Amino acid sequence: MQYRVKEDGGGVHVILEGQLNFAANEDFQGLLAQLGGRKGCSVVFDLAGLTHIDSVGLGLLYIAREDMADAGNTITLSHPRDNVYRMLELTEAHKTFRIER
Repeated sequence: MQYRVKEDGGGVHVILEGQLNFAANEDFQGLLAQLGGRKGCSVVFDLAGLTHIDSVGLGLLYIAREDMADAGNTITLSHPRDNVYRMLELTEAHKTFRIER
């Protein structure tokens, strides 16, 4: 997994690429540490570049959501590919996350 972080006014745009799975754990934790100092902003995770997500990757998104909520931030998952969206749908992630197609 690779990522880029862009500031955009009142929020942060995180572009994820590749696979979000166990192998991405360390990089994703580094991303969360990088985002950790922000408070009260909107964080958008752009999933358009994700080719695959598994249960561990999903767990990482839930950890991100918890960390963001603790800091008063909101989180949105945007533009997931069909296969990634299917995983989010099957696990009922739409009940927890705001998802923009």
